[in-house]
Amino acid sequence: MRIFICVLFLLFSGSAYAQFELDSLKAKWNEEGREDIEGVYSLSSGSNSYTVVLARENDAYKLVYIDGKQPEWLYGDLKGIIAPSEEKIYEGRWNAGLPSSPLLENIKIVFGDKKFILYWSDWSIDEFKMIYPEKADDVTKIDKSFDEALFTRNHISIPIQQNDSGNVELPILINDVLKIYVGLEKTSDEILISKDIAKTLIQTKTLGYKEWLEGNYYEFIDPKKPFRAPHTFNINSLKVGTRELKNVKAKVSDDLNRAMLINIDVLERLGKINIDINNNILTITQN
Repeated sequence: MRIFICVLFLLFSGSAYAQFELDSLKAKWNEEGREDIEGVYSLSSGSNSYTVVLARENDAYKLVYIDGKQPEWLYGDLKGIIAPSEEKIYEGRWNAGLPSSPLLENIKIVFGDKKFILYWSDWSIDEFKMIYPEKADDVTKIDKSFDEALFTRNHISIPIQQNDSGNVELPILINDVLKIYVGLEKTSDEILISKDIAKTLIQTKTLGYKEWLEGNYYEFIDPKKPFRAPHTFNINSLKVGTRELKNVKAKVSDDLNRAMLINIDVLERLGKINIDINNNILTITQN
C-alpha cells in the first residue's frame, strides 16, 4: 500500500495528463471494447459541476478532467487514480489541487448501473452519472430519496444500503447543503456526528456559534486546540426524503469511524419505521 501511495504522489506531482486525447480513447473503446465502468461521467452540482473520463490503465483506473465550472483545472488534468479493493468498491486518491502542487485526498468509489458515488474523506458524497457511451437514468436512487413522487398516501420509501458490518445506512440532507449516508442505530444520544462532518457544516456557514449548545465553539474550530468533549449543537434541518426534522441535538464524537449515527427513536418522530433488508427499502408511515 505504501508503494501504491508513493506511485500516486509521483503521478500527481508530474505535469498535466497532456497525453490524454478523448477522441483517441473513444476510438479505442469502439475498436477494442471497454469495461462496463469505463466512460465519460458528469457531476451536476451547481457551481461544482464538471465532467471526467474514467479509463483503465494497467491495474488502475484514471479519472481525467474534461470540462466544467473549475477555472483552475485544465482539460486533461489527472484528478484521480483508483484501484479495486473489494466487490464494486474502489479506493484511491483525488488531487484537489493542481498538477504542479498536488493536494491529495483519500477517496472511495462505489459503482452502480452507469453511475458511481464518490465518498470524500469527510464522508460527504457526490454522484457521477455516465453520459458516454451509455447514459444513466435521469433519476437515480439517491435522487429519489428526495423526490416528492415517493409520497404514497401517508408513507414514503427511502432506499438504504448496508455497510461492511451489515448496519443500515440511509441518505439524509443536513441544513439543505450536505447530502450523506448515515448509520441508523440505537444510541444513547439523538445524533452522534464526526468532527469532520461538523466542521464541514461550519464551512458551509449553516452551523455556527448560535447553534452551539455545549463546549467552546471557538476552541472547536481552532485547529491548534485539542478536542475537549463534550461538544453539542442543534442541527437546524434534517431531511429524510421529503420529511423534515428541525432543531435536532447532535453530539460531536472524537472516535466515530463513520460520518454520523442517528438514533432510530429520532427517526420515529416522523412516523412508524419499517426496514426491508431484502429490498433495501426503509418505509416511514405517518402516525
